[in-house]
Amino acid sequence: MKGNDKIAFTAEAIALMRAEKGTDKYSQYFVSEDIKKKFRRISRVAPKRLLDKIFVKRIRLSFELDKIIRDYRPTQIVELACGYSPRGLILTQKNPKIAYIETDFSSVIEKKQEIINSLVKMGKVKKRKNHHLVPLDSLEGNFFEKLKPFLSKNKKTLVIAETLTSYLNEEEHNHLVKSIEKLLGKFKESAYLSHESNKMLSGVLGKLLLFYRDRVAKTRSYKHFKGKEEIRKYFEGRGFKVIRLSESKRTNNFFYLVS
Repeated sequence: MKGNDKIAFTAEAIALMRAEKGTDKYSQYFVSEDIKKKFRRISRVAPKRLLDKIFVKRIRLSFELDKIIRDYRPTQIVELACGYSPRGLILTQKNPKIAYIETDFSSVIEKKQEIINSLVKMGKVKKRKNHHLVPLDSLEGNFFEKLKPFLSKNKKTLVIAETLTSYLNEEEHNHLVKSIEKLLGKFKESAYLSHESNKMLSGVLGKLLLFYRDRVAKTRSYKHFKGKEEIRKYFEGRGFKVIRLSESKRTNNFFYLVS
């Protein structure tokens, strides 16, 4: 895998949002001077309150997922397209018994591992044997073969996709879900957690987000479901037995935990 610089830029931009808002003590180390310069240019044309609204909204999304994770209480987590999220680092530093496997394009994983290694050398974090970073294209499909050296079939397993599905068209999304279903089938108890935006921000803020998406990140956004019932029918049609749904008006997202 050669990686994907567009997605790597997005990963770093989200790390900047977390660092700017002080959500954790690690995100600051994943922000380069280059990304700071790009956002300084954006801030010249975008009012600070609008940028703050974008940052807070994106961070709340992660917090909502964190709550669902805590409630599910997995002992093994696979995060697809992890970017520079500090979730794996935070959880494994707090709990050396939880296994956390992060995956993303090789370009993102190599950089993330390099930064974590430097944090270990600086004494900012402890080296954990239960924290693994694995280069993996989420659309390759053969998850288990690449991940099985790091997985235990007897652990309660959760697969997480945070924002990943919004980058996938319908065919890619269906392919991802089939791959996840095959992976979940390897464990005694397992589930898949993701989300779907129910609307875009309107007005000036909405236009700013579109500008960011099209001109800066150079990515596209896709919607797959119009509401809870479509989500339920989709996963029931693919053989999932348990579909737990929730809605967050603060983030304009539907969250689904399926098994």
